[in-house]
Amino acid sequence: MNELLGIAAALASLVALACWARTVPTRAWGDDTPTGAARWRAKALALGTLLLQTTTASLAAGWVAGVALVLAAWMVLGWLLVLAMNLWPQATQRWALRLGWLGLGGCVLALVACALGEGLLR
Repeated sequence: MNELLGIAAALASLVALACWARTVPTRAWGDDTPTGAARWRAKALALGTLLLQTTTASLAAGWVAGVALVLAAWMVLGWLLVLAMNLWPQATQRWALRLGWLGLGGCVLALVACALGEGLLR
């Protein structure tokens, strides 16, 4: 079960990375300069995702391993996302968001299950 929580926590970073990538003017997105509001939303989503990921990963593996897992996921998946965006920009954006939302859903389900198991939501 802890492995599934770790995978969900790692995949969740794709949502924030994909949204952040859309706020940077690149050739893959047509060199548009995004607005300040879009950048602010991407930063807020990244911070919220980071908090949710770290909480879920810490629940699964302890706080030190959880933080290490989240940092490694951001580095590795961010690197892979950039590589894939240069080759297939539209498909990469779609699949990164799909997998990322799947990971976020897994994180939320894990935290709700933990809260119900501990009796926090009764």
